[in-house]
Amino acid sequence: MTVVFLDRDGVINENGVNDYVKSWEEFVFLPGAREALRRLAQRDEVRIFIVSNQAGVGKGTVSAERVEEINRRMKRELEAAGGRVDGIFFCPHTADESCSCRKPEAGLLMRALQETGVESDRRFMVGDALSDVKAGKKASAVSIMVKTGRGEAQLKLLRAGEPKPDYVAEDISEAVGIILQSIDRKTTQMRSHLTGNRSR
Repeated sequence: MTVVFLDRDGVINENGVNDYVKSWEEFVFLPGAREALRRLAQRDEVRIFIVSNQAGVGKGTVSAERVEEINRRMKRELEAAGGRVDGIFFCPHTADESCSCRKPEAGLLMRALQETGVESDRRFMVGDALSDVKAGKKASAVSIMVKTGRGEAQLKLLRAGEPKPDYVAEDISEAVGIILQSIDRKTTQMRSHLTGNRSR
């Protein structure tokens, strides 16, 4: 099973004011996001989890209930467009709380796997921040950084010695293309291996 972890704000939708989306009215899908999720959802061997830091909850800018409502409506919109989301997980803590779930820690990603019981042989993390890259590395995921959201600015902050993304993509559409090509490549290799064994 292949697991794809997706950050939300800056990857699927536009970042809100001060990076916080506080209501459904402020939620705006990025161009191509719904179509990209639809393409990903067509693969039965892929599980899709959205994992996002929502420090606005800890700061009192937005309630956890409102974040959950926004997530539910986003999920409905994606499903109406032919997409699929197998789980949505968010960290409500601020950076000062030093929790294990806030990216760049991998707790949120591991929680998604544990609570759903999904066993993965390959993982991808798509995000627009260096914290997404670091969380992905800690969860043994191939990291893809998109240039949408904070991506362009974050790439400029990358310092020598820091974990680098495995891939950089213009947006979620290109990121999904990278993932699907990787899956197809692996499938072809497995078939070739099986064919080679049978011919011996």
